[in-house]
Amino acid sequence: MTRSTLLSFVFFISSSLGQNAAAQSVDWQDATLYKSMERARAARRAGQPIYRIDLTKKRLRDFPSELAEWTELREVILDRNRLTRVDEDLSGWVFLEHFSAVSNKLEAFPASVTSWKALQEINLGDNVIDSIPLDIDQLVELRRLKLWSNVIAHYPTSLGDLPHLEDLDLQYNDMTLDEQELLKSWLPVSVFIKLSAPCRCEFDE
Repeated sequence: MTRSTLLSFVFFISSSLGQNAAAQSVDWQDATLYKSMERARAARRAGQPIYRIDLTKKRLRDFPSELAEWTELREVILDRNRLTRVDEDLSGWVFLEHFSAVSNKLEAFPASVTSWKALQEINLGDNVIDSIPLDIDQLVELRRLKLWSNVIAHYPTSLGDLPHLEDLDLQYNDMTLDEQELLKSWLPVSVFIKLSAPCRCEFDE
């Protein structure tokens, strides 16, 4: 390898490491919050990274698959739409910290959710989700899990293995007193749990 080739290789590696470090250290909370795909696309064409997008009340029936390519995203809000599934491969969202899809018709967690290793908060309240992924504990940075007003019938013990969980909102999911007490026994006392009054109902197997 010639000296010039070696120097070019070293420069390439240094640049890549520098870009990765910069990508991870972005103060995204102060970044522009784009509220339409059109404006976000225009900004990306102009060379601007999109860290935050809010597509609330856009009457979305299908997930905008283009977002899968926006791997710089830190915050995605899809509240008050008509989504039933988010099945796209979104494993490229390695920096995503906040995801919200409140008041849709989601039947399940997004398919790629456990690959979002930087995720700190997910809000899927007011949907028709009936279970929590068994491998939810792969979200090692998760602080806040909001699942109020769903139809959850299965609560995995892996909820107790989320190392940084602080808040768990399960209000308005039908649970018996025994189920609530069992769930509490899995979680550290430091976790703030929101539950509705237990029901006296019997669930079908």
